[in-house]
Amino acid sequence: MEVHSRQTAANSRVRLKTIALPVEHGGWGFLFEPIVLALLVVPTPGGIYLSVTAIFAFLLRHPLKLFLKHREQWTRSTRGRVALRVVLLYGGAAFLGLVSTIRVSGIGPVLPVLVASPFIVVYLFYDSKNQTRALLSELAGPLGLAAVAPAIALVGDWSWPRASVLWIILVARTIPSISYVRARLRLERGRPFARTPVLLLHLAFIIALSTLAWFDRIPFLAVVALLILIGRAILGLSRYRRFKRARQIGFMEIGYGLIYVLVTAVGYWLDG
Repeated sequence: MEVHSRQTAANSRVRLKTIALPVEHGGWGFLFEPIVLALLVVPTPGGIYLSVTAIFAFLLRHPLKLFLKHREQWTRSTRGRVALRVVLLYGGAAFLGLVSTIRVSGIGPVLPVLVASPFIVVYLFYDSKNQTRALLSELAGPLGLAAVAPAIALVGDWSWPRASVLWIILVARTIPSISYVRARLRLERGRPFARTPVLLLHLAFIIALSTLAWFDRIPFLAVVALLILIGRAILGLSRYRRFKRARQIGFMEIGYGLIYVLVTAVGYWLDG
């Protein structure tokens, strides 16, 4: 009887995890990179409230999608009730975070997210079709999430031009990295891949960030951070790489994203 109770409890935990947490791991990195960067550069209570809003809005998508997809079967089931409770919990937390942000900082900091909302809409469209691996979907989601960084910066009384540069810095990380990961996965699976476009994308954004650094719009260490990423792309797409499974590549990219954010943040600190 005791063993059965333990098994039942374990199964309940597993069911809750599959409902409450998204399956994709890569999305966590693209969610927290703008949050960590902005809070390191311009920490404010309002920025923390906005971060809470972003985190719970991100978490809300998965249980809400499951509930809507299976609502007819789940309406009177335990799984359905759990999903609905999780949706209400996440939605309530996101709403409270948003209200707290507006109360502290006004509606202005929310505007960058509204401007970037078309990216979120595109991602949600592909997600509803279970096509999140499509290139446009993989680009749209992170580009939309990156708008959280300038939003947090606006809470800290940054100007719009200065805050928007944070989005550009994150875009310079996102687009080349997605192209690299897609090529790396094809390489590891023995499929044809194109190395040159990946490296050219990195190089193009290095030039773009270098131009911004030259005119003192961003710290030069942001360029150094991107140089680290092109280095990992050169090695990762070469014959000298070590074989990595998709899950390993994903976790490594989270690590590289953290390095990118930390190096950039240090640049802002040093520039005062």
